[in-house]
Amino acid sequence: MSNRIKELRSNSGLTLKQLSEAVGIGKSTLASYESRGVTPRVDKAKILADYFDVSTAYVTGNDIDSQKFTESLDFLNSQTKILSDEYKKDTGKAKNPTIKELRQYVNDNQERKINEDIKQLNNISYNLNEINRKKLIEYAKDLSKLQNFEKEKTEDKK
Repeated sequence: MSNRIKELRSNSGLTLKQLSEAVGIGKSTLASYESRGVTPRVDKAKILADYFDVSTAYVTGNDIDSQKFTESLDFLNSQTKILSDEYKKDTGKAKNPTIKELRQYVNDNQERKINEDIKQLNNISYNLNEINRKKLIEYAKDLSKLQNFEKEKTEDKK
């Protein structure tokens, strides 16, 4: 929030004194909003919002970052289109699927892929002797531990 008021003031080319005189809010009060992160009372936030022609939510930092929101929405829309096109191709249906149908389609595909992997592992395992089957199981366990370790390491960085 403090950055918002300072940003608005700076972008308008105003000093604290000039803004103070223009809106009737004390210079030290404005400075406290900018440097100490003090939240302006509703009436003061409204005065600043009206002066800069922005919403009160923007002045107080309670708005949504529209650029990030738009980027996220664009990404979701593109991914939904890709999935929808794949769904229509696989099912032979011409109409756009509902979210429920897409969710079921994704779940079914994941289950199908897991079942294919299990079949492949069974085929490999079937051709191994007992000692090598045990090695395969141990190797799979080690891979699982490594994956969990890498996941935890990645989450710690966030």
